[in-house]
Amino acid sequence: MVRIASAVVFSMFSVVLLILSFLSYVSIKKIYIFTAPKYSHATGMYMFHAGFRTQFALKFLDQSFIPLTTTEEMQSATEWKFNQTAIMQQREEISHYVDVPNNFSLTKDRVRVGQLMHYDYSSHKYVFAISGNFKSLLPDSSPILNKHYNMCAVVGNSGILTGSRCGPEIDKFNFIFRCNFAPTEIYHRDVGRKTNMTTFNPSILERYYNNLLTIQDRNNFLLRLKKLDGAILWIPAFFFHTSAPVTRTLIDFFIEHKDQLNVQLAFPGNIMHYINSYWKTKQLSPKRLSTGILMYTLASAMCEEVHLYGFWPFGWDPISGKGLPYHYFDKKGTKFTTKWQESHQLPAEFKLLHTLHTEGMVRLSVAPCA
Repeated sequence: MVRIASAVVFSMFSVVLLILSFLSYVSIKKIYIFTAPKYSHATGMYMFHAGFRTQFALKFLDQSFIPLTTTEEMQSATEWKFNQTAIMQQREEISHYVDVPNNFSLTKDRVRVGQLMHYDYSSHKYVFAISGNFKSLLPDSSPILNKHYNMCAVVGNSGILTGSRCGPEIDKFNFIFRCNFAPTEIYHRDVGRKTNMTTFNPSILERYYNNLLTIQDRNNFLLRLKKLDGAILWIPAFFFHTSAPVTRTLIDFFIEHKDQLNVQLAFPGNIMHYINSYWKTKQLSPKRLSTGILMYTLASAMCEEVHLYGFWPFGWDPISGKGLPYHYFDKKGTKFTTKWQESHQLPAEFKLLHTLHTEGMVRLSVAPCA
């Protein structure tokens, strides 16, 4: 009986000790997690105390991410030097995996009515039959064939652009890539007005334009398209089979309003296998590359010098420590939980782009322009 009583007392003591240890840990962790982001001026290192969501992202979603060392290193135009030799080598490497100019879009002479298209990220059993209307919307030749630009900007949609006043600087570039039909009009001070090319994921039609089910939805979509004024609308219709119904809705809409729009339509075929193969050589192999790094891939083949804006995948400003929305046009706040896990590896992409920045292959801007 004495032994049993001793065992019971020891067990209760252990439980109490465990509970006290846990409460102490929670108390310390609470202070750590909910402290605002801090910047250590003495060491030049970012102290990642940016709230639970950012801590979750950094700890579980990309453990290899290394904090930036200095703000000045990222932003000083005098310190950053363009490495023409390195970018030419990268352009040559990309060309071994994908012929960007010729694979930029399907063209009329490369498809036939009734041809079955498969999807890059869906089972091979899913197909899309090329219709006469779809073929009629295709360009006669690639919109970027034999096109080369000196200075290009790729504008991502990160909340880091909020309040950046980068609009005037962005608008000075020769060619400007934008992602997923992002709005610019009311955000022009931060992101600029000029657009030479924007991607259009078919899901945007469902998310922001109610799949064109009402007259108001159709009018809103038409007005946005008219503002492109000659720009390229790059529609990746063959990434996922779930895009098929929306693609058909888009085709009908473009046929109906063909004479009212000054837009260059481009529909890439099955190119992601080749682009993914290239980035795997750089140790980047997420389930799906982000639109931003996809645009950088295209830009590196078209442009002498590429500058990136709006490429910051965290929910806090690296300078002020203030919270940021996920998109500069989305004021609902940042979501760091399942989005990265389900598809992208945004911190890993950012880390790679930062490496390219330090090597002079691309200029990555994360600080305000004015």
